[in-house]
Amino acid sequence: MIADNTARKQDASFAEETASAPARTIESRFGTLEIAADAHVTLPNGLLGFAEFHDFGIAALPEGRHPQFRVLQSLTTEDLAFLVAPLNMDSGAIEEADLSEACTTLGIERNKLAIMLIVTVRRDENGAQVSVNMRAPLFIDTGRMVGRQYVMPNNRYSIRHVL
Repeated sequence: MIADNTARKQDASFAEETASAPARTIESRFGTLEIAADAHVTLPNGLLGFAEFHDFGIAALPEGRHPQFRVLQSLTTEDLAFLVAPLNMDSGAIEEADLSEACTTLGIERNKLAIMLIVTVRRDENGAQVSVNMRAPLFIDTGRMVGRQYVMPNNRYSIRHVL
């Protein structure tokens, strides 16, 4: 219970800070990003391999490029950014039972859930291959703007799901 109360106080404090905060401009490896105050997300556990980074913003790619993707940009270091793809919740790409289990485990209400898939672009002599990590999506509670990367407990989902 104490941890829950502390988290609620931190979430309330974060909400107050971001409500009055202006948009933030960051020079990212993807170009100049404009990150709205309401697009800041806290990842208490970081991402796999990047556990020490907790504060991120979500922004569109500059100049309207590739509107199907977003950038998950670290707010503490400009050098850390990930290309992500919002998951259409009606796509059926993740089975309903698995979504429900993840929401229960993470304490996220379904009506406040957004899912981002981390994108990988691999280049070789044949061009570029774009894939997303379906095994470990980023679940975001849009009410609190808190996210967690959740590793699906079964092997139905590919780490390199080709788009």
